[in-house]
Amino acid sequence: MKFDQALKMILSKAPVLGRRQLPLGQSFGRVCTDNNRARLAVPCYDQSTRDGYVVCGDGRAVSNNEFAYHICGEIAAGPAKKLSITKGQAYRIMTGGFVPQGADRVIAQEHCRVLAEEVLIGPDFLSANNRFIRKYGSEHGADDLIVVPGTRLNENHIALLAAAGNTEVEVYRRPRVAFFCSGSELVMAGDVLLNGQKISSNHYLLNCLITNHGGIGENYGVVADDKEAIQDLLTHIVESGIDIVISTGGVGPGKYDLFKQILRETEAELLYDSLSVRPGRSTLFAVYRDALYFGLPGPPPAVNILFHELIGPVIRKMQGMEGSENRRVQACLEHDISLKSDDVLCFSDGVYGFDDGRVTVRYPGSLEMPNCFILLEPGTSLFTKNEMVPISPIETR
Repeated sequence: MKFDQALKMILSKAPVLGRRQLPLGQSFGRVCTDNNRARLAVPCYDQSTRDGYVVCGDGRAVSNNEFAYHICGEIAAGPAKKLSITKGQAYRIMTGGFVPQGADRVIAQEHCRVLAEEVLIGPDFLSANNRFIRKYGSEHGADDLIVVPGTRLNENHIALLAAAGNTEVEVYRRPRVAFFCSGSELVMAGDVLLNGQKISSNHYLLNCLITNHGGIGENYGVVADDKEAIQDLLTHIVESGIDIVISTGGVGPGKYDLFKQILRETEAELLYDSLSVRPGRSTLFAVYRDALYFGLPGPPPAVNILFHELIGPVIRKMQGMEGSENRRVQACLEHDISLKSDDVLCFSDGVYGFDDGRVTVRYPGSLEMPNCFILLEPGTSLFTKNEMVPISPIETR
């Protein structure tokens, strides 16, 4: 099956999950379900943005080309009674202080001279464009829309909602994602490593990827190449009410690649057992009871690519995120790329950047982590320097 066809089909099988109300402090990274409106105007009073003096109208002209204002008192930040100010008056005020009614502007303290009960200010500061007053409702008014549905809430959204008086937010449920790795040669980190065995790194990779996309990872460890053991584990997982199941290994044509056979002997609906893509041609997708099942190859590079390009969009859609599919950006190759064959879509690790107003892409250097995947379309095996190719940025969400 072609990649784009597979992605479209998978997304059509992925439901948007249920809703729940959460305290605002627990909603970081969650996707909101509805329009979120401000309960309060922000700011909720006229406030000073500087330590200095708040003044009204024209002051009394004095020598040295200055104007004098009578100091009526001091306004600290915090609870304050409402005050008014008239022409020729001033109050000492702190940043965040409640600006009195009738005030024209705040003059920063470094631009003021105090003599006895008056503050002296030069004309340039009295006519400056910036009045250093944040007016009531200048950011948004009460009941204004501030966060739209489908937004994954980050630290700025949380702060905005809190400042606007919101204490709770309705969000979509996060998908539960079970994962395990198959192979008699695999052991978990910390286990005794015998001859012919290796540590399963895919557990760590999958847990990070699931968390980054907003899912809840549930690690079921490793399972040997044993049909009955795999069948029992799969049955146990899907009966737990899981949303997504991911396995690695056991999906190729080899003697111990058992997953295709197991799925065909259950009530699972096997929707494809290979993709026209490299790496990751041998891969499975099925609907097993109410769970979406992804059988991925064993090599971590293939797991990483297939997760980002197929499973990540599913996890985002289940949380109600708008535009859950990955972005595609055109980038200019910094070097030639030669492939062994041109029969399928190839994904390759890449590092993209910007040069003279254009997006560029290249292979990663030694110990350099990729920040995108390069999509090399079928039909040619040679892609030349300065050629434009699509890339899929790897985004931290």
